[in-house]
Amino acid sequence: MKSVLSTVLLALVFTASIEAGAFASSAQPDYKDNAVSGITTGEFNDKRMQIAEIQEKTRGDNGEAFEGERRIDGSMAQKVVRVATTSGIRLTSQHEAGKQQQTVQTLALSSSAGRQNEDGGACSECPEMIPIPGNKFAIGKYTVTFKEWDACVAAGSCGGYQPPDNGWGRGSRPVINVSWDDAQAYIQWISGKTGKTYRLPTKDEWEIAAQAGSTSDYYWGNDVGRNNANCDGCGSEWDNRRTAPVGSFKPNAFGIYDMMGNVWQWTDTCWQGNCAKRMFFGGSWNHRPQDMRAITRNWFDTNKRMRYLGFRLAMTLP
Repeated sequence: MKSVLSTVLLALVFTASIEAGAFASSAQPDYKDNAVSGITTGEFNDKRMQIAEIQEKTRGDNGEAFEGERRIDGSMAQKVVRVATTSGIRLTSQHEAGKQQQTVQTLALSSSAGRQNEDGGACSECPEMIPIPGNKFAIGKYTVTFKEWDACVAAGSCGGYQPPDNGWGRGSRPVINVSWDDAQAYIQWISGKTGKTYRLPTKDEWEIAAQAGSTSDYYWGNDVGRNNANCDGCGSEWDNRRTAPVGSFKPNAFGIYDMMGNVWQWTDTCWQGNCAKRMFFGGSWNHRPQDMRAITRNWFDTNKRMRYLGFRLAMTLP
């Protein structure tokens, strides 16, 4: 019996080491790439701003280290944020944005880009999409679930790949253990089935959708609080144990669920121009609250599959 237990423990330690190493290997700092900073050179020239990248090393599951990037106004030491307005997204200081936050958060979304065919008819197979105010894109109300993924497999698509659920259940839980390449297979299938053109969100789109006009660390405030999300230290029943069913927590001001916590989410943005690596955001059930902030990002090779990594859809609007 002791021999069997020793073997099981050794296997668990080995698996954890591989996962930690895979995550840590992607923690490469970036100080120059405008695509990663998310702010164009022109915007900074116009406002005569300087960029200061503050490297914030934090620890996640199994000692996984990664980097958060915070953009600072050199003269006022305030966060530079994007504010969603009805006329678009503009660069502003945290102080100025704070005055607008209440107005932005009261924006009501009266329509959905999903649940309809191109001719306006009902589309029960279409994912529910949320149009983002002042922008020509919509993003998934929820991350893609196991139920949605399994429908793809049942239809003979998605390469027949059935990602493991770690024994936590499938159904309405976010699909995990899916790579960026896997996400593309699903996108091809759902686009063909519904007649709509889906894709992954870009880095900038993900940030805009996640912040939902807020200027705080989290879209509900600067304090992580309790039971606002699923992470290692969020105060939920799933913390550092397993994923939660999608929609288990309050949505952000745009009506989007689980943009922070539960599972990291792939984006379509290449890492420093290398499209064999793609960026992901949002934190997960087994990473610390600091990791959920929109300023924290990382990358993996496009074929990487992890138990804390999923995706949500986006689409371009006319």
